[in-house]
Amino acid sequence: MSVRSALAWGVFGLSCALVGVGSVIRPGDPVDAALALGFTPLGAYLISHRKGGAVGPLCLLAGLSAVTYAAGAYGSRAGWPAADWAVGLAALTWAPPLLAGCTLLLLLVPDGKLPGPRWRPVAAVAIIAIVLFTVTAALIPADDARSPIAIEALRPLQLFTLPIVGTLAAIAAVSAVGLVVRTARARGPLRLQLLWICVGAVLAVLGAFLPAFVPLPGAGVPFILALPICVAVAMLRHDLYDTSLPLRRFLTLALLAGALVLLYLLVVRLTGTTIPATVAVAVAVEPLHHWLGRAAGRILYGGRSDPQEVHARLARRLADTSDPAGILAAVGDAVVEAVRTPYARIELGGHDEPLKIVERGRPAPVTLAVPLRFQGEELGAVLVSRESSGDRRALDQLALQAGAALAAAHRAAALQRSRLLLVTAREEERRRISRDLHDGLGPVLAGIGFTVDAAGNALAANPDRARGLLTQIRAQVHEAGTSVRGVVRGLRPPELAQLGLARAIEQSAAELRAGGLPIDVTITGTSPLTAAAEVALYLVAREALTNAVRHATPTHCAIHLRPAQKGFEITVTDNGSGLPPHTHPGTGLTSMRERVEELDGTLTIQSAPSGTTVRAWIPQ
Repeated sequence: MSVRSALAWGVFGLSCALVGVGSVIRPGDPVDAALALGFTPLGAYLISHRKGGAVGPLCLLAGLSAVTYAAGAYGSRAGWPAADWAVGLAALTWAPPLLAGCTLLLLLVPDGKLPGPRWRPVAAVAIIAIVLFTVTAALIPADDARSPIAIEALRPLQLFTLPIVGTLAAIAAVSAVGLVVRTARARGPLRLQLLWICVGAVLAVLGAFLPAFVPLPGAGVPFILALPICVAVAMLRHDLYDTSLPLRRFLTLALLAGALVLLYLLVVRLTGTTIPATVAVAVAVEPLHHWLGRAAGRILYGGRSDPQEVHARLARRLADTSDPAGILAAVGDAVVEAVRTPYARIELGGHDEPLKIVERGRPAPVTLAVPLRFQGEELGAVLVSRESSGDRRALDQLALQAGAALAAAHRAAALQRSRLLLVTAREEERRRISRDLHDGLGPVLAGIGFTVDAAGNALAANPDRARGLLTQIRAQVHEAGTSVRGVVRGLRPPELAQLGLARAIEQSAAELRAGGLPIDVTITGTSPLTAAAEVALYLVAREALTNAVRHATPTHCAIHLRPAQKGFEITVTDNGSGLPPHTHPGTGLTSMRERVEELDGTLTIQSAPSGTTVRAWIPQ
């Protein structure tokens, strides 16, 4: 245990001791005891676990209420040594915990930060008002005038007490309203956490000022205790401050201790001796610890499984597999265990065309979808058919834990899909070439052969017919050359072979520029490019320009090709109308992306009403 934790829990222990001593001497104001025993354990927990920021020290400030309780009890004994000084100490310490809990604490829960810069003046005024009220309450003489720190000359300042109290009441009300507004605007688990805190805070504000209107002993105690109780509920049921594991351990040990004590007493009562009771406790401690651990998990997590156990099993499964399907299967099993859903679907890749899918359970309507992300990249989604208050948080934690494995699975599945598309495209291209050669060039060459035979046969007997056949042969050869050029053009654009990448792009731009569209072309270097990279960059430029002219009606376009990041980058921009929202990529966009990704490059398309930018990068 660190010094920080030891001091925090020491304050809690001292508070308990002071309240106990004060109760033995003479029971005092129960509000002070409620503040001390209700808030100091919460403050000690937050400080020792470094949670909640300034909320922990503010809760631990309630230890002054224990000092007030004990000092008031001691000061009630007028004949005891230094009893009057105890009265003065009680007058000096009773106000800060109560007032800070009703103002500053409401501003800072749950993370210890103000909701925004506009609340800084409110917090400053609250601190000043608390200090002023504390000083005036301690230095202005009371009716019995026993406090040695009271100054009679300051009695006229009692007139300022009411405005200070009014200011603090207004700040408390504003802080409570601000907490209600923050609760209404929050989403997800934070909203449920704030909802419990909000209920407790409103009741605490009422309890702090209730004794001024209802002169009953302890009238405000239930209201003041409502805030730490509601915070405890938020910690138990909605994992506020990430308390699930420590609380489960504490609850398990508490249940185990109680069960062992009951077992010991029962065996002693039945046998009349302690030896069998000790043996029974020693034998039962391990199975009881295991069973009560599961019971504590059910108490804390309701119908869901213990997140720690689910995460541990998921980690073991992920360590045993590297196959994308196996990784998705492990995540699917963990999802079912974590949220007890009757149906779960894990998609890797886009929703329209997922790379891989794993389903668990019988298909049912999906009520909750949680995206799977890793380092800002969306990899897929988890879809379940049942949604409760903690399901989204549980799924978010699973997605975070499995992010790296899912990213590897996504890349492997994408690579597999790319290889499949590449093989399919290659076979389609081979089939096209085979068809073109068989149906186009093959018959032409066969016809030339027959015509040559006929011309040879007619050469001696009919020279005129031979000359006609030779003319026909010439036409057939021309047709064969046209077929060959068509096949070659399908393999590689001839303008690239004839002009090179730079001049080919400029020629494409010139053809569109002839229609009245201004196009700026800037090319800073293309010498180290491979043939495949040249084809991909050229087709990206031509397709982007064609799409802009057809669909965006721009008044200006620009092409910029330059070396970038150990590769080459081409950027095509236009000032047209941009892509429609929720548009689906067509054949042109899909072809551009596939050509670039085949070369391990990247293609990004940024569209807005002011224009579209297509950027492709291909490594050297």
